[in-house]
Amino acid sequence: MPRKKKQRNPEYSLNVFHYFDDRTRRELQIFLVQTIKEFTSFNYEILLDAVLRERLIQLKILGLRTTPLIMPGVGPAKGLSDFSNLQGTYSLSVIKLDGETNDFQVDVTPTRIAIQGNPAHPFIIVSSTPVPLQAS
Repeated sequence: MPRKKKQRNPEYSLNVFHYFDDRTRRELQIFLVQTIKEFTSFNYEILLDAVLRERLIQLKILGLRTTPLIMPGVGPAKGLSDFSNLQGTYSLSVIKLDGETNDFQVDVTPTRIAIQGNPAHPFIIVSSTPVPLQAS
């Protein structure tokens, strides 16, 4: 009898939302990746490689690193990419370091962002709910 594959929990979350940057005075589309696991020692950063080609957005998760100021902090590791002037339908691929990929469809209008897709065993949970960004 074949063994059942163990159901695993997602490792990351992705929030995609509109954000007005007061500093640059531009409307941006934010792609914020966070770990589900919260760290208790340092604030970690997720290294992301973001590519926009035609109607494809690729987010590659390249690993974690400590922030330049090694300050104690509690919370998830975070990585952020932003785009401007996205409009219409895009294919979104999120790729882990080991090559595993989760694919979604992102529909962007001036007033909202909708995300569709349901990978069989997702390593990332996606949402179009805005989350607060820390000022840098």
